[in-house]
Amino acid sequence: MSDKLNTRIGILGGGQLGKMLMESFSPLNVEYRVLEKDINCPASLVTNNIIQGSLYDSHGIRSLAENSDVLTFEIEHVDVATLKQLDTPTIPYPAVLEIIQDKGLQKEFYNQNGISTLEYQLSDKQNLNKAVDLWADDRFVLKHRKGGYDGRGVQLLSKGEFKNLLNSSDEGLNSDSGYVLERILIDAKEISVIVCIDQMGNVNSYRSSEMVFDPKANLMDYLICPSSLNVTLERECQAIAINAVKAFNSPGIFAVELFVSKEDEVYVNEIAPRPHNSGHHSIESCYTSQYEQLNRILLNLPLGSVNLIKPALTANILGPEDLIGEYELEGLDNVLAIEGVYLHMYGKKESKPYRKLGHVNILGNDTASCIRKMTEFREHLRIKAKD
Repeated sequence: MSDKLNTRIGILGGGQLGKMLMESFSPLNVEYRVLEKDINCPASLVTNNIIQGSLYDSHGIRSLAENSDVLTFEIEHVDVATLKQLDTPTIPYPAVLEIIQDKGLQKEFYNQNGISTLEYQLSDKQNLNKAVDLWADDRFVLKHRKGGYDGRGVQLLSKGEFKNLLNSSDEGLNSDSGYVLERILIDAKEISVIVCIDQMGNVNSYRSSEMVFDPKANLMDYLICPSSLNVTLERECQAIAINAVKAFNSPGIFAVELFVSKEDEVYVNEIAPRPHNSGHHSIESCYTSQYEQLNRILLNLPLGSVNLIKPALTANILGPEDLIGEYELEGLDNVLAIEGVYLHMYGKKESKPYRKLGHVNILGNDTASCIRKMTEFREHLRIKAKD
């Protein structure tokens, strides 16, 4: 066995991304350790090497590092200060995470590095009202600088709606870290490009995916890959995504979320320095999944092929609005009879409204066939309270 395969990988976070990271390299018998507060987390289904503790617990992080040769993370909300003090390397580098954790620092980073991003204002709670009045447009995006994820801490508001929330002291406005106010781009396409950089500085990127969002949950409903972009725009999105990631000067997997306007202008929205929902399809649709790719980077192995085998669609499986508690799947036999449908459940014991319980990857000959299969899938699969 190669010495590189004896490398012990430590993962901060034991959610579904950590679970899928371990699953992707389990055929090579790589050893993983996980730091996670919940001992019954999704990762517990594939490893017993779990250190129970908070991702902000310095002692837990140090314990993970002492028993690992390299660290990575599956969520941004971790103690960066401790990571920066360790001898055990973290990929991507902690300095990247420090920027990503703060949406305000992200925006400033893009400006400083000549990366196109939408107009924005930074504000604290006391000056929010004044900051809003700087905008000519009635509608805008309000983001908490820290702590938000999966649509949380992000609100699309009119000035009237905002002032009503402000006057009512709505808890949704509470943020100790301040805010980013951002211009809304009407009718823009939302695109994601997964960029991978190995420890030698070699770079590659996956075909762009186009995301469709659930307006109620403010989460991705489904995505299609390849996107509907023409060849020129595809090349532009690829170039912008790669240049943005190169500016961090760090190995790793990065999901670059982009807006493409009706006028074909491209803007960087946010970057996630880890495997991402928009890359789930690669498990079945690409020669090398985003998870295998990250394992290769962590083990200092060559990057794998990012070529698309077949057009693909990924749809989230979310907890129903009216269900809190244990659940079971109904219609599984019919779902598994559909050709090209791959179900990935995360092992979460309880459903909550809009909680991500899993996802489905669907392969087809074209986008239209993938959407038809998704419609059929949704007709059959039901999440119901456990008897």
